[in-house]
Amino acid sequence: MMPLPATLLRRSPTEAVYALVLAPGLPAFQGHFPGSPILPGVVQVDWAIRLAEAAFGPLEPFRGLDRLKFLAPIRPLEALELTLELRPGRLAFHYQCGPERRASGTVLLGPP
Repeated sequence: MMPLPATLLRRSPTEAVYALVLAPGLPAFQGHFPGSPILPGVVQVDWAIRLAEAAFGPLEPFRGLDRLKFLAPIRPLEALELTLELRPGRLAFHYQCGPERRASGTVLLGPP
């Protein structure tokens, strides 16, 4: 399982914000892409789900993804904030680096 380089900054019953600092040696960067590493989208979604479970407890079953957008690459040594918003049947997330949104999406939850 991919390590979670995150620190919880604040949490409410429906929102959590994490700080992430991505070390160059992070396994997620290996092979994606040599010489110009970026954080794979699948890792970003995995971290959002796993950190939501850490903040809110077990989630409903995964049903799919909606509105998934990767707006700019996430590179080593960048300081990010991950915001998670839990609503009935969905988990919205976005990664931000300073004022710039890097990725966002919604994880659909619940029975098929």
